[in-house]
Amino acid sequence: MSKPPPSSSLLSLVLLPLAVACGGASTPTPPPAGAAASTAATPPPAGVTRILVGGDSRNDSAHVLPWAFQQAHARGAQAFVFLGDMELSPELDRVFARELAWLDPIPFYPVLGNHEIKQIGFFPMGQAAAERAFARRFLGTARTPVRSAMPDRVVYSVELPGGVHFVALDNVSQAGFGADQLAWLDADLAQARSQPATKHVIVGMHKPLAHNGVTTHSMDGDGASAVAESDAALAMLVKNHVELVVASHVHEFVQLEQAGIRTYITGGLGAPLVGTGSEHAFHHFLQVDVADGGITVSVVRFDGAPSVTREEEVE
Repeated sequence: MSKPPPSSSLLSLVLLPLAVACGGASTPTPPPAGAAASTAATPPPAGVTRILVGGDSRNDSAHVLPWAFQQAHARGAQAFVFLGDMELSPELDRVFARELAWLDPIPFYPVLGNHEIKQIGFFPMGQAAAERAFARRFLGTARTPVRSAMPDRVVYSVELPGGVHFVALDNVSQAGFGADQLAWLDADLAQARSQPATKHVIVGMHKPLAHNGVTTHSMDGDGASAVAESDAALAMLVKNHVELVVASHVHEFVQLEQAGIRTYITGGLGAPLVGTGSEHAFHHFLQVDVADGGITVSVVRFDGAPSVTREEEVE
């Protein structure tokens, strides 16, 4: 583990026992006996590529994450996309790295979340160093054979089975995406769409795009320039016929459309749920089945006891 920056070391000593108490530093635990999926845990039919998608596992007191990784094997997944917020604070990401042993040898593709670079998701102490440490720990490995397309950022694209071009964006290390990332995104999508092998394009990010009509706990909350960049990114996605957008940050499940693009908010891998009693507040992951005819998305619910449910929106 990389040494925390001096400015954050004292805070880290406070956070580590707090995270243990909250479930953020739990060791790999087998899925609870009562856990079950809402769709059959069987491999996909011939000709179908299966990708599992989810985010927000910090403070996973219910052990949803190891259950999801076990489900990836039972369901014949060929990739697992994680949409950010592994642990409570960056220093604890090594715990998540150990839990990845449950997933091996299925490839793992992470998106950067605010808890990966900020103390308890809020305080940008040693943020640049934390982002570099995240890239060293999780990118360029046998399980994640990709490198960031931009220095000091976690931004990349990768070709997945089934003709899927997956793009991972960073909208947490600054307000918005930034002009350089938007320029890269436009070029990357155009290049992908020029390739005959590209049949589907999926884009993942941590915070949902602005103007989604569901929550302002998204890029709406990052100021006018971030909202403008969100709108610009969405226009690029439409222009390049992106088929699916996935985000997390909000600890619940929501399906919506933005500019005609199917979009899912899926922050259900163990973080404290938002909205007591809400039909959207449950732990889950998405099962994305890709075939020549299109993409089918199913919600797989965790039926074990949930993490503590909170009324307010949480980072």
